[in-house]
Amino acid sequence: MAKSLAKLKPSLVWTLFEEISAIPRQSKKEDLIRGWVKEWGKKNEIEIEEDQAGNLLLHQNASKGFESFPGVTLQAHMDMVAEKTPDSKHDFDKDPIELIVDGNFIRANKTTLGADNGIGMAMILAVLIDPNVKHGPIDVLLTVDEETGLTGAFALKSSFLNYKYLINLDSEDEGEITTGSAGGSDTKVSFSCTFITRDDLLGYQLSVTGLKGGHSGIDIHLPRLNAIKICIEIINQLQNQGEDVFIHDIQGGSARNAIPRDCKIQFGLSGKKNFKKVLNNILKQNLVQFREIEPNITIDLDEINIEECIKESKDILEFLSSIKHGPLEFSKLIPKLVETSNNVAIATTNGNLIEISISTRSSIDEELNRVRSDIKLLGEKLGAAVELGKAYPGWNPNLDSSLLKLVQKLYSREYQKEVKLKAIHAGLECGLFKGIKPDLEIVSFGPEIKGAHSPNERVDINSVELIWNVLSSVLEKLDEVDSY
Repeated sequence: MAKSLAKLKPSLVWTLFEEISAIPRQSKKEDLIRGWVKEWGKKNEIEIEEDQAGNLLLHQNASKGFESFPGVTLQAHMDMVAEKTPDSKHDFDKDPIELIVDGNFIRANKTTLGADNGIGMAMILAVLIDPNVKHGPIDVLLTVDEETGLTGAFALKSSFLNYKYLINLDSEDEGEITTGSAGGSDTKVSFSCTFITRDDLLGYQLSVTGLKGGHSGIDIHLPRLNAIKICIEIINQLQNQGEDVFIHDIQGGSARNAIPRDCKIQFGLSGKKNFKKVLNNILKQNLVQFREIEPNITIDLDEINIEECIKESKDILEFLSSIKHGPLEFSKLIPKLVETSNNVAIATTNGNLIEISISTRSSIDEELNRVRSDIKLLGEKLGAAVELGKAYPGWNPNLDSSLLKLVQKLYSREYQKEVKLKAIHAGLECGLFKGIKPDLEIVSFGPEIKGAHSPNERVDINSVELIWNVLSSVLEKLDEVDSY
């Protein structure tokens, strides 16, 4: 573990990030981090409110001489994505994140880092106690469960949004200001399984590991493979040769908003003897193609004993084969921006069920509803129970926003070149905030974070200092916002 990050600049931000990283805080398990924030607020004499969902609202008075400045809400989420490599022993329920200084980056040891959104959270808390940062009245909104359904934002009341201006610190690209984001929702498909005994099956375990994975919104357009879909593609090739495939168990993916990096499927074949040779030939042919995209991919095939298999295997395989993964449509207005996408995120055997989670995103509500409706129709046709999660809205850009114009000017000054404005194919809480308080002006920015939602996640040290300077400058110049 890094001895201390306090030697890095800005020292206060890195010290707070180090403290935050020591506290387990995976999505839906934010009790410990919430308790830490409340204790931290008490120690620093900061007033804190908590709502029924577990969101926190911190209030800080204006700096002396800045009482006439307009108020602003600074916002981040407390939870993090819990992803690790197959060989990691990390327990996200109790272990601190092991921080490693790696050149100009901070990363973790075989786990997600949690810079999404821990570094944004650290910056915001630092603002409240740094006497060198001058500001008007500030509310700090820290939400729960952003990563697995935005349930904190869904439950938020208007009383937690007191000011016209809101700065979200949950963006991940230096030199860019996020002005809009996609809407989305999750779909859970559950197949009831009847396990039957067969004594004529040749059993195999197919394992796919070593994929890059990544964020299922921001990275969905990149050349990255889905471990679940690879397994299904290989099995489809078996079926195309006239083989009957019977599933015994499947374990693929672990987070709804991460592209699956690993998958294992245990299955049986009835028919040809010595079929492993044929199967190995199929794997070799696919590896050549797959390694052009995923150079670290590993595909293993092991013979195992299988005495039971799932009667409904054909329907389950048809469903997983039919559901598309990746970009479905690109924007006709903004070059290279994904408009609609699917992430086949999780497929697991759970007792007598095979449960499949699919995350769908779109910047067009009608398309989001259409894709989810198609998933539901297919699942029900094949005998599955389908549960459509609550959809969250997109955030439409407001390029006339006076807050945006101020931030763009000051960010460009610090960055020493013009910053870009962008909409992203990922879900931010901003769309929900805008629905609660329609007159909100919102911008989102943050330091450079690479590999979010994967064990490759890392945050750029110099970029954190840049964004800290931008945030400080915006707060100190917020009285100019009405002039834009």
